[in-house]
Amino acid sequence: MYRRYSSEGDPLLSVWRLDIFEYLRTGEPRMTTRNLKKLIRANAEEIRRLQSRVTATAKHRDESPEARIEWKRAAAEFRSRYDGLAFPGGYDGALERISSGDPNSIEAAICFLECRPYFFRSGYMFPRILRRCQRASLSKRQAARLQAVVDGIAEWKRAKNSKVA
Repeated sequence: MYRRYSSEGDPLLSVWRLDIFEYLRTGEPRMTTRNLKKLIRANAEEIRRLQSRVTATAKHRDESPEARIEWKRAAAEFRSRYDGLAFPGGYDGALERISSGDPNSIEAAICFLECRPYFFRSGYMFPRILRRCQRASLSKRQAARLQAVVDGIAEWKRAKNSKVA
């Protein structure tokens, strides 16, 4: 069911990206919560790897024309793959899909919030996705899972504030 792609074969394909995109686009078969979380974690790791490559090549970009070309390639690959890796089905339009009640996007969003992945700009994505999920129509199970995320955030804030005081 899952095909794992190598970035050497085609640098524009992400880990399992075509499969999850197809699942979210068609709605069949639905990805399980467990598999969505695995995908989100794998994609976050890939974004961190791509960003690290950009950072490493940027340090040497002024040393030679070849180094500059390598840095430009790394940056282009990062930009071309980021949207598809940042959120299952692509982050571009994800907030609108959540607001419109797309069940696959809502499930992916709740999994994203539960995983709390760490990668470039994920800290900005998290509160936006959280707000959209809080306004979306959720099943009772999804609402309970979202409430657990909100409770976890509140607990973290309490713990953080008690350390400061």
